[in-house]
Amino acid sequence: MDAAELERRLAEQETLLELGLALAETLDLRRVLTLALEQAEQVCAAETSSIWELDESAGELFFRVVRGAAAPEIGNLRIPVGEGIVGSVAASGRAEVIHDVTADPRWIGDASGSFDTRGILAVPLVSRGRTIGVLQMLNPVDGDSFSDDDLRRMRLFAGPLAHALENARLYARLQRTFVETVTAMADAVERRDPYTGGHLHRVVAYSLVLGEELGLSVADLETLRLGATLHDIGKIGVPDGVLLKPGPLDASEAEIMRRHTADGAAIVQRIESLRPLVPIVRNHHERLDGSGYPDGLTGDRIPLPARIVAVADTFDAMTTSRPYRRALVAEAAAAEIRRVAGAHLCPGVAAAFDRLYSAGRFTIQEGERVQGSLSAQLDREYNRW
Repeated sequence: MDAAELERRLAEQETLLELGLALAETLDLRRVLTLALEQAEQVCAAETSSIWELDESAGELFFRVVRGAAAPEIGNLRIPVGEGIVGSVAASGRAEVIHDVTADPRWIGDASGSFDTRGILAVPLVSRGRTIGVLQMLNPVDGDSFSDDDLRRMRLFAGPLAHALENARLYARLQRTFVETVTAMADAVERRDPYTGGHLHRVVAYSLVLGEELGLSVADLETLRLGATLHDIGKIGVPDGVLLKPGPLDASEAEIMRRHTADGAAIVQRIESLRPLVPIVRNHHERLDGSGYPDGLTGDRIPLPARIVAVADTFDAMTTSRPYRRALVAEAAAAEIRRVAGAHLCPGVAAAFDRLYSAGRFTIQEGERVQGSLSAQLDREYNRW
């Protein structure tokens, strides 16, 4: 190995070390993977590149990251494992260099009319002995085909990329488990009171409609969704004699019931990943004039997500029958929200409610639409991580 080759190899190792550090330190994995592909394209002198990920449940590969002018056209493309060149590499777990794709019987053509594939270098991304994706380089710039040296380099690149991809997949599973656990906890509490069946689902839906109308970000909507889900978690500590009483509560019973906000906040506070939800759980019964509980907060001192849940919770409470009172019709409940806006309820949130209600959009169905859209946006933002 001559001095020039040694220097080139050292530069490659330095690039790989920097890539590994960047992948380990960042929360924006999509950005780092995109930068990694840019580096890979430079190292291999390729026109463009992509990282495919394996969806085991569907038996298909989808783009984790795809670069190039054709990316917007093909970003949603999915290929069954075993089909085409990339599917074949995923199935076999063996890296391949295809010098002329048109001569390969597995070639299924370009999905985009704006790009012509000539040659492919495809390397499986392997974690814990199983293929989880494929790293793909397209069209060598400086020659007729990718070289064995290019293949060696991409095998080195594949190591840290596979590790980062697997970590992202594990994180996604943890996030799903977290959301499922939160929902199960809240459902268990709600099931104690048969008269409030569906309250949780409705408050979450109404809160999300209001949050979207108020222009909350995807991250803030997700916090709102989880906070609304857990807003009554503290009722787990309310005795049945109080929670299930078929009539109005007396003063001492009402005081016990009011403790559910502080008790719920204490439960949520113990779990680090739930702590951002504490303001919603604790403060959704505060009133702007300071007459609410548990802290007697006023005005903007009440966190906005708690003010949103307050309107959603109030509307649902008024439109739900209890053994000791009949539900108000929706129009009467809407009029009451307008009446107490500025005193008990946030005027900005009440105004959003009024716009939605007047347009016929303050509905469970609209909330379900927002929730579906939120899930889709989170999938896009985290690239299904």
